[in-house]
Amino acid sequence: MVATCLGEFQALGTFTVCLLVLIALYTVLGARFTTIKQRSWVLTTISSATMTIASLPLVSRYASSPGDPTRLGTSTYWTVLTSRYFQAYLVADLLMGWMHYRKQVNILTGWIHHTIYIFIVEYAIRMGWSHIFCLCAVMEIPTFVLALGSLYPALRADMLFAASFFATRISLHIALCISFITNRRSMTGGSLAPAAIMGCIFPLHAFWFYGCLKGFVRRARVKSEPHVIKLQVVPETPTPVTSIASPMVASVHPSKYWSFPRRRGSIRVAMRSFSWDFEHTRAKAVGRFGEVRRRLRASLPGRASVYAYVGLDHRGQLQAANYRLSGAYPEEEQEVTAAH
Repeated sequence: MVATCLGEFQALGTFTVCLLVLIALYTVLGARFTTIKQRSWVLTTISSATMTIASLPLVSRYASSPGDPTRLGTSTYWTVLTSRYFQAYLVADLLMGWMHYRKQVNILTGWIHHTIYIFIVEYAIRMGWSHIFCLCAVMEIPTFVLALGSLYPALRADMLFAASFFATRISLHIALCISFITNRRSMTGGSLAPAAIMGCIFPLHAFWFYGCLKGFVRRARVKSEPHVIKLQVVPETPTPVTSIASPMVASVHPSKYWSFPRRRGSIRVAMRSFSWDFEHTRAKAVGRFGEVRRRLRASLPGRASVYAYVGLDHRGQLQAANYRLSGAYPEEEQEVTAAH
């Protein structure tokens, strides 16, 4: 009873110390990055690097004994300390994420993932399988590559991330799962729990790798598509033509000359739209002018009424009266008068 209480107290102390250290590191290092997205990767970079280094002794032992997990030994103080450290990272990431980069913490890969792993690590520690968890911590290598590229974009290496992800979280994951099943009697006393847990985690890793491949395909398609070059037309003084063989080159800026074939289709569409708008506007103007004429004629008295008002019934009589009053005759009448 006393030993159990001391063990729990020691575990709580180790967890608390690791948690405070991680929070302090985030406070110091997070201020060196400007964007919230970069700050959200600070703790992940530290944790993935630490877990990868802590797993190297067990990975070396596993590789030297051609894939025999029985030679890993049993849990030690080092493996338990490493497991507690990972639990502290999960809690620190959720805590700092809730306080400083809440939008960067995804529901699936953040809150659900971290919460489940806290209980998985606790279960492994209590069952004496912390060394198995530390061996699997080598799968943090692709996480470190991704986190480092997120902090420093110049160090981003998509191919390295994809290769390390496939090597650890796909290939090694399957190999370890098979090994834990075939050697369950000597490793876990016949329990299939480690293999079952890894089997449940594998679909998530496969889904992430599928998304990685989709990203490669999408970027490859973007690179293969022809790029549309947007050129800015700068007004300039026209250059006189000095050569008859190349008038286009002499009178047109090179950027404009190369942009003609690409803009020909858009110019045609614009001209058609302008022609249609012009015809439509012209038709509306003609219709309005006709309406004005119709209303004007309707408001004026008729021609017969005007003739009756002045005492005439024909336009010719009105002209003759004007000629008599003014003494001016048309050219034909003057000629007839001269002949007589």
